[in-house]
Amino acid sequence: MKILIIEDDQAIRDVLIDLLELNGYAVLSATSGEEGVRLSSAVPDLILCDIGLPGIDGFQVISAIREQPGCREIPFLFLTARADRGDLRKAMALGADDYLTKPFTEHEVIEAIQARVARHKPLRDRIQSLISEKHTAALAEWSHELLTPLNGVLGGLELIEMSADSIDRDELKEALGLIRAGAERQRRLSRKLVTYFDTQRPRAGAPDAEIEICLAPETIAFAATSTAASEGRVADVAVHAASSKLGILASRLVIAVSELVENALRFSESGDRVTILGSLEGATYRIAVSDEGPGISADERNRVGPFVRFPRRGSERPGLGLGLATVRSIADSAGGRFALEDGPHGRGLTATLIVPARG
Repeated sequence: MKILIIEDDQAIRDVLIDLLELNGYAVLSATSGEEGVRLSSAVPDLILCDIGLPGIDGFQVISAIREQPGCREIPFLFLTARADRGDLRKAMALGADDYLTKPFTEHEVIEAIQARVARHKPLRDRIQSLISEKHTAALAEWSHELLTPLNGVLGGLELIEMSADSIDRDELKEALGLIRAGAERQRRLSRKLVTYFDTQRPRAGAPDAEIEICLAPETIAFAATSTAASEGRVADVAVHAASSKLGILASRLVIAVSELVENALRFSESGDRVTILGSLEGATYRIAVSDEGPGISADERNRVGPFVRFPRRGSERPGLGLGLATVRSIADSAGGRFALEDGPHGRGLTATLIVPARG
């Protein structure tokens, strides 16, 4: 079993190397975050990383490593000189499995490593048993994206368990916040998978356009504002939707608009405007979602499909890569169209969903 240590303090690094080698582990070591990211290409079985590194810090390291092929599901333990709740919350949000506070004992290090490896092994073994040649890349993405929210849930539970007799109200609220955030993210990811595969299933009888009529302004506004609220950016979103009835399942339209608004928000910065315009054009209804982000190239637009991911702003992970593919499937099932083009004035991206209108 191979472990990567990323620690700039030579004394601590040497102690960890000796300890792990004595316990039968193969060890790779790095003195900086940049070197650690490079060494992660060797795909270790577990990573121990200091938070306060020179150059790029531990938070930037985990973000970079999680983007490395084959590294998204590696157990990741932070080493920190202080048990700061803010650091812990950020670590869990980025997908860390646990943290060790300096100074730590040899027993604590070995116990933490064994616990994290044991936790990941059944899930990784199950994922590997499902992998086929056709779906290897997709399942690798799922394994990371579906495991990461569980780290927040389990991390919050461990906080409560470790201090059950002494935890105060603020600490309890913080631990419960970690659990809720992880559970909510898990639910969103699960819904995305279920929705995508549901749109791939042949539907018996009439197409969506003949099944249900929904009201454009109400449905679009609900989807857009609820998504903006979940991202904490209600003030950045503007909705202008003409009145019309649409020939599409209301539930499908909510999903499509939510995916487009979420995509626009996550590819733009706080304060950037995201505009949703709904207009009646003859027998069709056009929903255009525009952002002020960096946009994507024509080549990238042509590559949009299931599990195709594009880098987002900063260190945020790109997700499952199902959003735009799901919208396209929803458009097809309703007898509509979906297109991507440059945003207004050549800035950002405009995603357009066209569906049948019903008066």
